[in-house]
Amino acid sequence: MHLSRQTKVLIGALLVALIAGGAFFFAHGKGASEAAMSGDQARYAETPSEATPAPMATASSTAQARVPIVVYHIVRPSYPSDSAAVKALALTPEIFDAEMKYLKDAGYHVVPFSALENYFLKGTPLPSHPIIISFDDGWSDQFTYAFPILEKYRYPATFFVFTNPIGTRGFLTWDNLREMRDAGMTIASHSRSHPFLTKITDPSVLWNEIDGSKQTLEKHLGITVTEFAYPFGQYNDAIVALVKKAGYRAARGDYVQRGGKQSLDQLYELSALNAPTTLDLFKRKFPAVTASDP
Repeated sequence: MHLSRQTKVLIGALLVALIAGGAFFFAHGKGASEAAMSGDQARYAETPSEATPAPMATASSTAQARVPIVVYHIVRPSYPSDSAAVKALALTPEIFDAEMKYLKDAGYHVVPFSALENYFLKGTPLPSHPIIISFDDGWSDQFTYAFPILEKYRYPATFFVFTNPIGTRGFLTWDNLREMRDAGMTIASHSRSHPFLTKITDPSVLWNEIDGSKQTLEKHLGITVTEFAYPFGQYNDAIVALVKKAGYRAARGDYVQRGGKQSLDQLYELSALNAPTTLDLFKRKFPAVTASDP
């Protein structure tokens, strides 16, 4: 078919417009996707506001151990759209790698949650200067960026995931969780929907958040889930009682600072802190072990 010169020019102009429009859409669509991800992560950001008061100890045992529990949320490259709430929790993969290397060089021994539980419940000894690494929420970035670094240093870590969004955009998939399970990572519960548990008034809803999430993880992963992390670090005596009833062996709260000291009578209110977002702050929080340290 013969096309006139005018028709050819018109078709060429249309093609240029389509290509330019596609490039614009791709660039802005990518930015919109990053902005949406950053917004989701800000929604669940667990920045300290007011710590949950530690209930009065009632157990007779006074066994204690200094085992800091570090909580990571976001490990990924930074986005221009990141809010202040996200920036307060986010680390780049390079900084996370540097912190993991520092722990090894500084004389710390990374242990799983089960090591702390077995120390209190079975008397199993802990290594010198133990520290626990944990992750909250179940973002897919944790698998993409943090998991390979953990494998690089052969560190065990615990991933507290809330189960409703598993497999949806931005979150870990069941295959991700199985791969991490097989690599020696602990998969634990962070509830079903990441609510403020203390604001739930329906007992059946509260039980479903605590026990239902455990049952879901166990069904899909073929494991026994023994650790729970309170969303936003908020809990009360009734919630602790339900966590015990569900069969968890330990539970982690956030922002209850006791210098990394844990005790048997607070095994369901374990102290933790959000990971410092720079290597300098990390080194200040965890000074290198010296020969005189116990």
